[in-house]
Amino acid sequence: MKKNIVLLLVAVTFFISNISFAQTNSYVDEYKGLAKSLSMEFGIPTSIILSIAIVESGAGSSKVAKKLNNHFGIKGKNEVTWSSFKQYTSPEESFRDFCLKMASKKFYLNMKGNADYALWIKKISMTGYSTQPKQWRSKINKTIQKNKLDNEQ
Repeated sequence: MKKNIVLLLVAVTFFISNISFAQTNSYVDEYKGLAKSLSMEFGIPTSIILSIAIVESGAGSSKVAKKLNNHFGIKGKNEVTWSSFKQYTSPEESFRDFCLKMASKKFYLNMKGNADYALWIKKISMTGYSTQPKQWRSKINKTIQKNKLDNEQ
């Protein structure tokens, strides 16, 4: 009986991780063109744009991403009572706003066009983007590596 339970747990874990991986791949496919276009316009690596969107929105599955089109966890005005996150008319508007926010940071002019995603992650985390910068940096790095987003330039 214990052997069957262990096998079932392994199968469920494998199934759940595959759904997540498939969902992430689908998300990357959907937003890769937009991220590349914004990367060219703003000089922010595509890997940074996509990985932060993946982590902050649960690859588009979070309630905030679905209902408010907010893929970056940006706080602001909305038309709902259940959230303090900013509402956008489209995911594209959310992606652009993220890039505009990065372009307004002090580090941006020195980083613009730099492909070193690890340095971008460090600089962004130092701006207070996350309340847990060390864990956030780790999640973003792992997301880039796991999904081979460093090849998305």
